[in-house]
Amino acid sequence: MTEKEKLNLLEETLDVDEGTLSMEQNLVDVEEYDSMAKLSVIVMMEDEFGVKLSSDEVKAFTTVADIINRME
Repeated sequence: MTEKEKLNLLEETLDVDEGTLSMEQNLVDVEEYDSMAKLSVIVMMEDEFGVKLSSDEVKAFTTVADIINRME
């Protein structure tokens, strides 16, 4: 999966418009990145990539790139 496809998947998961997110964007600046969105990211990572995230890992994400780079 390309970086662009991963960004699109994350945008879909966070329910934001396509092209809204960039790799260097801080998650605190993404209004939609709240506790429910964090749960959605956890579920998406497991469903799409078989990656099980801990709550500590999710709390450590500070940029969009942190999430994208964890997608394997």
